[in-house]
Amino acid sequence: MSIMDEIRLAKGFIMHKMYHLEYTSGRHTSLDNLPKSCPKRCQPYIDVAISELFKERHLSKKPASYGPQVTAIPSQTGYDYANFYRREFNIEEEEYGKPYQPKKVKPLSDAELHALKLRKKR
Repeated sequence: MSIMDEIRLAKGFIMHKMYHLEYTSGRHTSLDNLPKSCPKRCQPYIDVAISELFKERHLSKKPASYGPQVTAIPSQTGYDYANFYRREFNIEEEEYGKPYQPKKVKPLSDAELHALKLRKKR
């Protein structure tokens, strides 16, 4: 991958983290927390990615009494960065910006319950 792709991947990591942890629309975190848990592949490019995300207005600084805080601004480009990161690391893509709906699991059959030696709920 080229350096531009690696920077894009680092941007994707940051945006994925912010959207996944729901640091949007007022909820914020410290600027020092953004590089935490970053994959080694992205670490050299994190600082450049953060500064570019501020320039592109995908991240916004909020002043607080305990130091500058950061929040993500929901946008389609930010979602694209996050999904690029998810594709690269083989994580199922997510439809950001939509309410989370848990996946429904089908119930076990009687044979499977019997194999587990569990009784069916009455």
